[in-house]
Amino acid sequence: MAKTSSSAQHYLECDNCEENPAQYFCKMCAGHLCETCKSDHGKRKITRNHEIVSMTSNNENLVDLMYCSTHTNKKLECYCNLCKEPVCTDCIIRSHNGHSVKSLSTIYNELTDHYKNRKKEIENVLLPKHREVLAKEIEKRSAFTMKADEIQKKIDAHTQDVSKMVKHIGEQTVESLRNAEKDGLWEMDKFTDSIKEKINQLQLMSIQISEELEAKPDISFFMFTKCNELDNFQSLPTPVDYTLTDFQPQHIDKEMSLGKPPVLQSSQQKKAECGEDEWVPPFSRVCIDGCGHKPGRNSLLQVQTNR
Repeated sequence: MAKTSSSAQHYLECDNCEENPAQYFCKMCAGHLCETCKSDHGKRKITRNHEIVSMTSNNENLVDLMYCSTHTNKKLECYCNLCKEPVCTDCIIRSHNGHSVKSLSTIYNELTDHYKNRKKEIENVLLPKHREVLAKEIEKRSAFTMKADEIQKKIDAHTQDVSKMVKHIGEQTVESLRNAEKDGLWEMDKFTDSIKEKINQLQLMSIQISEELEAKPDISFFMFTKCNELDNFQSLPTPVDYTLTDFQPQHIDKEMSLGKPPVLQSSQQKKAECGEDEWVPPFSRVCIDGCGHKPGRNSLLQVQTNR
């Protein structure tokens, strides 16, 4: 008898060629046959009428075809309840003496009923429940992605609002700068015009004096008093320096200006932190108008008088 494999059912190799795995069993010869030997077995005159059964068929009779892996010439006839394994009569005598045993066919029937019940439970109860959970998870995943898309739309819209607001504040700041520039230039032009006016007056007085000096002396020469008016020009106008304070940008906190970014939370975290009925979404938009942060201060015109 060839050695058995270590598989659960201990099927033997072909008893005829002792090379190929046995796939059939001849009840008349009590031998295991491979595919080739089974064909030869059916061609021989002496064995052509033998009853041959497939070892892969789902037949309770196949239990009678199982041989012990230790005592290869002995069929497995019993099942040791203590050791939880099939045994032959030699095994019972040598290593399972005194153990509770049952016939292998009885255990086979019990296990067959048990596996049928397990299969029924799997197909009728467990699989439907797990498939239901899977379907719900697929729906939750889709809803989760849709929620992320909705939040992104809110972030994009809020970002545009903040961008418009910052742009508007920047435009106002530039307008304030140009108004201050305009006021400063007006003051400078006013001072320049006053200097030009005094220069024109002095030039006119110089021409008049030249004309008096070149004319023939007469009584009017002694009455000419323009020189006395120079007292009004002895004191030079005080120049004024106009400067612009530099732009001083204010720091704007990213979270306060755009809102707190969304974070991932599980249902366990929600219950632990806030309670199931008290939890609120982590995303909270905070508008720049209400954050208390001011934009950069407008440029201001400062006047410094040189003394």
